[in-house]
Amino acid sequence: MGSSCCDFPHPNPLYLSSLSPKSAQASEQQWKQLRRDCLSKEISRIGSVLFHFAQAASDGAGLAGVDTRGCDGRRERCRRRHEDAPAMAAVLEALLPYVKKMITDMAEEEVGLLLGVHGEMEKLGRNLGNVKAFLADAERRRIKEELVQGWVRMLKGVIYDATDVLELGQLKAEERRESKLGRSIEKMPGCFQPFLFCLRNPVFAHKIGSRIKELNQRLEDIHKEAAKFNFLTATLNSYPEHKTEAEHSSTQRMTSEFIPSSIVGEQIERDTRLLVHELTIPIDENHDIMKVVSIVGMGGMGKTTLAQKILKDATIEQNFKIKIWLSITQQFNEVELLRSAIKHAGGDPGMEQHDNTLLTQTLTNALSASKFLLVLDDMWSIRAWENVLSVPVTNASHNQLGSRVLITTRSEDLAPRMQQPFYQHHVNPLNEGDAWSLLKSRLPQLPNQVARVDGLRDMGMKIIKKCDGLPLAIKIIGGLLSTMPQTERGWEALLNHDAWSSHGLPEELDRRLYLSYEHLSPQLKQCFIYCSLIPKGEEIIQSDVIGMWISEGFIQPQGGSSSHDDDDRLEEVAEEYYRELIKRNLIEPTNQITRYKCIMHDVVRFFAKFIAREESLVVVKNKLGIATCGDKGPLRRLCIRQSITEAEWAILQRQRSLRTLIILSGTNLNLGDAFSNFSCLRVISIQGASSDSLVQFLCQLKHLRNLDLKDTDISRLPDDINKMKFLHYISLVDCKKLDHLPSTIVKLQQLRFLNIRGCNVTVVPKGFGRLTNLRRLYSFLVHMDMDGNGGWCSLEEIGPLSHLRRLEIKGLENVSAGSWAEKAMISSKGHLSYLVLQCSSSRYMGSRDEIEKQQQQKATEEVFEKLCPPTCVEQLWVEGYFGRHLPHWMIIRATSAFKSLRYLTMKDLPCCTQLPDGLGQLPSLEALAIEDAPAIKIIGPEFQASSSSVAVGGGVAPSTSVAFPSLTDLFLKGLCEWEEWEWEEQGEDVTADAMMAMPTLKELTIDNCKLSRLPPGLASSKRHALRELYLYELGNLACVENFPSVVELDVFDCPELKRITGLSRLQRIRIIRCRNLEVLEGVPALDSFVLKDSHMETLPEYLRGVNPRHLELTCSRELCESLSAGSSEWDKISHIRTHAIYCWNSDQHAYIQVQMKSDPSAGGARLRLEAGSSQSKVAPATPTS
Repeated sequence: MGSSCCDFPHPNPLYLSSLSPKSAQASEQQWKQLRRDCLSKEISRIGSVLFHFAQAASDGAGLAGVDTRGCDGRRERCRRRHEDAPAMAAVLEALLPYVKKMITDMAEEEVGLLLGVHGEMEKLGRNLGNVKAFLADAERRRIKEELVQGWVRMLKGVIYDATDVLELGQLKAEERRESKLGRSIEKMPGCFQPFLFCLRNPVFAHKIGSRIKELNQRLEDIHKEAAKFNFLTATLNSYPEHKTEAEHSSTQRMTSEFIPSSIVGEQIERDTRLLVHELTIPIDENHDIMKVVSIVGMGGMGKTTLAQKILKDATIEQNFKIKIWLSITQQFNEVELLRSAIKHAGGDPGMEQHDNTLLTQTLTNALSASKFLLVLDDMWSIRAWENVLSVPVTNASHNQLGSRVLITTRSEDLAPRMQQPFYQHHVNPLNEGDAWSLLKSRLPQLPNQVARVDGLRDMGMKIIKKCDGLPLAIKIIGGLLSTMPQTERGWEALLNHDAWSSHGLPEELDRRLYLSYEHLSPQLKQCFIYCSLIPKGEEIIQSDVIGMWISEGFIQPQGGSSSHDDDDRLEEVAEEYYRELIKRNLIEPTNQITRYKCIMHDVVRFFAKFIAREESLVVVKNKLGIATCGDKGPLRRLCIRQSITEAEWAILQRQRSLRTLIILSGTNLNLGDAFSNFSCLRVISIQGASSDSLVQFLCQLKHLRNLDLKDTDISRLPDDINKMKFLHYISLVDCKKLDHLPSTIVKLQQLRFLNIRGCNVTVVPKGFGRLTNLRRLYSFLVHMDMDGNGGWCSLEEIGPLSHLRRLEIKGLENVSAGSWAEKAMISSKGHLSYLVLQCSSSRYMGSRDEIEKQQQQKATEEVFEKLCPPTCVEQLWVEGYFGRHLPHWMIIRATSAFKSLRYLTMKDLPCCTQLPDGLGQLPSLEALAIEDAPAIKIIGPEFQASSSSVAVGGGVAPSTSVAFPSLTDLFLKGLCEWEEWEWEEQGEDVTADAMMAMPTLKELTIDNCKLSRLPPGLASSKRHALRELYLYELGNLACVENFPSVVELDVFDCPELKRITGLSRLQRIRIIRCRNLEVLEGVPALDSFVLKDSHMETLPEYLRGVNPRHLELTCSRELCESLSAGSSEWDKISHIRTHAIYCWNSDQHAYIQVQMKSDPSAGGARLRLEAGSSQSKVAPATPTS
């Protein structure tokens, strides 16, 4: 083994002083050259070892007998082949590009230039690049063989440590540069100038050299150890078509992105109706005690999905004012379970309260406020009920008769052991029809692919058979199929893949999940595994998790022309990974539209936690996993969701290799100086817990990139935060004690993300514009300082931030003139996709000074005029605009430039008298929301006119065949003076090119206006996309007619409404407080009818002419009693199959449910009412109808 830096002691200072200045300088330079030569060799040898790993893979050779002592070492062929691929964790391939870039930059820009070994450094870069070929199929044997897992663990340790060493070098050099060299170092060439100075620091360079030597030795030892495994490469890609498709989908934005429904099939609809009925019918005519409804089935059967659908049912919404969802983990914490239940019930557990007795009483009080439905999802044992919830829930149910508990569980024994009346429902595997519908729903719904997929039904049914009818398995396999070509060859390759019967996998791992996991890219595998750190019951927030992925080095952009281009796209690539995990059904959105938050199914989480078991720990139960953590290697990631003892915290503090630490609400940790033990941390996320004590220790975390302190008691950031050179992400959402940012924050040159929503920060430091690396900036507050020369406005600090992707600006009412706004240079930000422009109009609406109002209006118009968004903007939110006329960039000629705009919201426009006539020319606009615009009285034809029909400046705008060509959602609320919408239906003589406006409109909401009619152009017989129509508080509306495509209609508080006709496809209707409605006809497809008016004394005659499957009726008590008595009113609804009837009891201030049962005397041909149900008291509540 060659010499190292530590073999060359520094010349004695006394000896140097005895020499002439020239000789002393020569001696010093000779020593430095020897040390640099050594360092160069050590780095080269790391590349040499990794080079042989790569060569063995690319040649299909084994590693046994490989000589690792130099670059010319020869490889020997293994004598036998192994059926599995080589073993190395996905994290290696995910991290190696990051490490390779660091070493390559160092070699080429620093050591290479100094030592004249530029070519050798280039060779090192090539060698590291080749490692990727060796690691591509690195997962299989690690999962199956414990010894291989240990070998992988050692190799990962080297990669992790290498990043630490190189980063420390960069950091130390940067500090020295700032303190001593000043300008001189800036003149040096190369992007890694700071590391060059590090090599000139004898003491620190000695340490770096020693650590590189240690890494090199460890690599050699690992390489020798590999010989006994006889590693051989194997081709994992058994169908090349899929690889191309998958790689494309994970690195390119999906142009045909679709939102699959997570719930399909008639079976789940029947189950929902049955269980809603069981939850709402009284147990006893005289005393409706609490009842437990249990949904039983194996994992992945759809129990949680069914419970979610039940919770959203309109009947459930009507019956239960308090609805609580608790996810019961196997290792639940009693205090946290109580605190969570209290919060969901609308109570306050207190931040410092951890006493079980007091929390139990608090929960009892909270539940006693109203009738409640408690959902306990995924119960594994009776302990959570017996030890924690039984007493408060049972006691509260005595106060609120009719309360219910809904559980999902794999055990049939739980409900009987809860010592309450119960109903048990078994969830069965999907039948073939529903299973095929679910599989198809996961595939892209492109017109040219629907018929092709239908042609693959036979092959699909064979795949479904392997999923055993489990909805989760079908969704996951469907997600995998969605990334493949929709061809018989592609589907057959998946059907015959050996992962279905893979031997050696632990029995508890789902083979379908393993198959999906195998087809992820290495980076996507690591991102997926990382999501298992978020414990059950917590949501995966998109912006949070992608910041964590980037901070850990998992995101590696492809296709960039330079390292700068790669760095510029990190967030975009991370978002693509997030969407890909959703597409593959490995995480599930809580909202299918926004998909900003996701959850992970228990079965999927179990799989991911198994893969990450040696590096990650989620603490959700005292002592579980804490005592043994780190036994098989350093712990890298830790999530704590509960209170732990000081002894347990002491054990965890020994995990000095932690890179991610997540602390959730409910912990009792005194963080203090404990963080000095976690010097390798890249990510800290503390939510809802005490964190103020850690401020003074933050700057010790040299590697920290991500600081997330949501909803904590932090009152300040460290004044020397500028020392945290690698800090990329800062999130301080809802930190209400925080009222300022330190002035030194402007020195964080690598900061990419800052979110101060919900804080009390009122000013930003001058010099904020130096943060030119910012990509996302939320809740930037505008303020002005008129002291000094010419004054200053914080808006000018936004000007230099040219890389911004997302920007929220608040407080624009504080800007005195448009000239200040112009300095923000919004229109020139070529990457900005999300923009919020917000000011407060209430400050001036309450003023009686008309002159002041006019001045503010003029100033607002000037300011917004200068805040024109760039043409690349995709989401735009304008709120609190106080001007009378909207900015010119919203008129027709200007809006056509915003070709990328997809979502537009305009809210709180108190003085605007008309909408901009250019919105229809936005070719990509999908959703438009206009709220609180009380000055608008008429929406003219120009609003929905095509550009070919609207004159502009004496000419005609560029030809477009249709206005609003992509609009799917239109939301109009709070236009309280709006009286007319001028939009006539086009005649038969209109040319085919002049199509109607809004051809893709699916959902329309109109709320609180004076419209007397809906425009004929909207209710066109040619309109086929409109499916959902919601009309609320339209005091003058007289009729709803001729909407042939609408399947769901809500009309709420429309007192003048008299007719609803011509809705041939209508399936669901809700009519609430529309007391003058006389005609309801032309609705042959009606399935569900909700009719609510608590003052209704007679049933409307139109009920005789409709035949829904189910009727839900809320009426007066007098009508209820009349129905119970079998009056003529009953004849109006006797033909309807099922009923749910409620009335308002003003004496008891409660709703009463009337139970319907078959009348045996009538042979089941008619129904009769249970007369005693008026004795069934329900929760005190305010009438909703």
